[in-house]
Amino acid sequence: MDRQFTFEELHAVVAALRSENGCPWDRAQTHESMKGNTIEEAYEVNQAVSDLTTTGNPANLCEELGDLLLQVMLHSQIAEEMGEFTLEDVIDGITKKMIRRHPHVFAGETYKNDEERRAAWEAIKEQEHREAQAAAQSKPGSSRQAAQTGPENSKQAAAHSGAAAELASVPASFPALIRSQKVLKKAKKNHLISFREEDIFKEILESVVNLQQAAASSDNKDQLTAKLGETLFAVSKLAALYNIHSEMALTAETEKFIETAGD
Repeated sequence: MDRQFTFEELHAVVAALRSENGCPWDRAQTHESMKGNTIEEAYEVNQAVSDLTTTGNPANLCEELGDLLLQVMLHSQIAEEMGEFTLEDVIDGITKKMIRRHPHVFAGETYKNDEERRAAWEAIKEQEHREAQAAAQSKPGSSRQAAQTGPENSKQAAAHSGAAAELASVPASFPALIRSQKVLKKAKKNHLISFREEDIFKEILESVVNLQQAAASSDNKDQLTAKLGETLFAVSKLAALYNIHSEMALTAETEKFIETAGD
């Protein structure tokens, strides 16, 4: 096969794989069962980008992007079969989002600098979030569900309003370092915590001392785990302050260790 296939043909191939006479493995997949595969393929793309930087060969990146695209196609096919949404809905949604979030490209908006542009981007995202919440609350059954909510659940709902809801919107499925940094950035924007450099360094030093004391005075692994988590969270706060991608920083240091371990 030396001819080049089209996007529409890929769509047809995925539909055939999921059809009655298709592949048993593909037919057995669900949104839930594919979660691991989707994450793995995203990491494979990241690795291919790193390899491209060192080798200059784009072939592997091209292949890995195809594998990641397949995940999108399969999720969309499953959703269509379940009556949830279609691939066309996915394309329509992301196209509208890009146009909406880039008024300086598509609507003649002008910004004085990057800071003003980023502020506008965040404002647009917040508006989208509010509209999505309003749409969810207006769905049939939402008011009935709210009426049936007990006092305890009402307190929980109130606690997740406003800034807290914005923090909670960061997906729990993110890698821990990425999630903590995103949560901290949102906390900074909402003035929920101190982001003074000296306060963060003090917090890191104190958390390391507490970790050392926990390691020396207790056999309680849960307590030691908690203190280690506090230390990592404080370091993540420093990364957020300096706008350093903590996950990539740790990955680079791990690679450096691997390369020098045999020296």
